[in-house]
Amino acid sequence: MTFLPFFLLRHSLQGRRNVREEENRMKFEKYLNHLDKFTRSFSHSLEWVGVIGILLMFLVNFIDVVGAKLFLWPLPGSVEIISFSQIVAIAPAIAFTLILGRHIRVEFIIDRFPKRIRAAISSVSSFFSLILFVLIIWQSYLYGVSLQKAGEIGSTSYLPFYPFAYLIAFCAIPVCLVFLIEVLKSLNEVFGRGSS
Repeated sequence: MTFLPFFLLRHSLQGRRNVREEENRMKFEKYLNHLDKFTRSFSHSLEWVGVIGILLMFLVNFIDVVGAKLFLWPLPGSVEIISFSQIVAIAPAIAFTLILGRHIRVEFIIDRFPKRIRAAISSVSSFFSLILFVLIIWQSYLYGVSLQKAGEIGSTSYLPFYPFAYLIAFCAIPVCLVFLIEVLKSLNEVFGRGSS
């Protein structure tokens, strides 16, 4: 007689634990979705800064060529301005390009593995990428500080170097968020129930 109530109590506790685990999983996925939406909008906004960098490169190059050919007066510092514009064009677009999946990934071998193993490999790969971009943030910031203290400026454009190092550090933040989301989603897939 005592075995039946104990069995029912144990079964009831197991059911509550499953409900709690499912609620926690749903909260975690909701948090991931909010973080993903924020990262996407932040990266999309930065992409427009990259578009401005491309337009600036085009405009400076156009003015330089027209000035040199028609008026025999090239734009002073145009090479440096174009170089700085390349940083403005490339750094802000990295995160959004990553979100769209346009970076090169070699996955022809990994695609043959089961879903959980693929997720585990993806989590490790994304984790190492996250570490790399955290180091890029840190070192770019330190480099910007050293450039700012030294007062480094372009020789012909007289533009300071340090804002561009800070820009690289700032633009690596959403990249870190993208890799963090990838790590968390992959780990959720690895340890989640119902995956094969």
